[in-house]
Amino acid sequence: MIRAVCWDVGGVFTGSPHDAISGVAAEHGLTHAQLSGAVFGDLAGERGHPWHELEVGRLSLREAWPLIEERIAAIGIDLSMRDIMRRMGADPFDRSIVHDTAAAFAEAGLTQAVVTNNVREFADMGDGRGWRRMVPMEHMTVVVDSSVVGMRKPDAEIFAHLLSELGVDADEAVLVDDTPVNLDGARSVGMQTVLVGSDPAPAMTELRSLVLGDLID
Repeated sequence: MIRAVCWDVGGVFTGSPHDAISGVAAEHGLTHAQLSGAVFGDLAGERGHPWHELEVGRLSLREAWPLIEERIAAIGIDLSMRDIMRRMGADPFDRSIVHDTAAAFAEAGLTQAVVTNNVREFADMGDGRGWRRMVPMEHMTVVVDSSVVGMRKPDAEIFAHLLSELGVDADEAVLVDDTPVNLDGARSVGMQTVLVGSDPAPAMTELRSLVLGDLID
């Protein structure tokens, strides 16, 4: 039985970073893998990539961005991180269904958490901006931010930390995420998973069935 729902942020409560990268890459004659590799590195590994160091709080945004822009230039395009982040803010899909699902789970008495690979400076950017303002934090009991805890998805240690904070067994928790390798990491410790695509609606249907179906049964 599911007792805890664990939410990713980017690509779940906000537009998909993967879709944004694909769009920018296509405009410059690159593959998704080429641009994603330059910006984010190998999502499942490549220790030392500046984006990964940023996500675990070992580099600041000011330190990491020039290093990432050097990698972008190395694949033959002139593109700033500011340009890429601006594109990531665009989202053609209605995310209200995600908020509605979180509200339904709260009403059902489920514990909910955020587990996010994020950047310390993105938590509160002022003027009503910041990732916390995009998430229904009133429903979240636990927050595991990679830049605060010094661990990142898909590493097993961040999921072990998450489960410890929640006080539930792995098979009682589900990770909702848009990145397949993160789901692999969660499954490696025994968690259940739901993959969110570009349109979040199908995933929310699957998630509600998994979670609320358990409660009904």
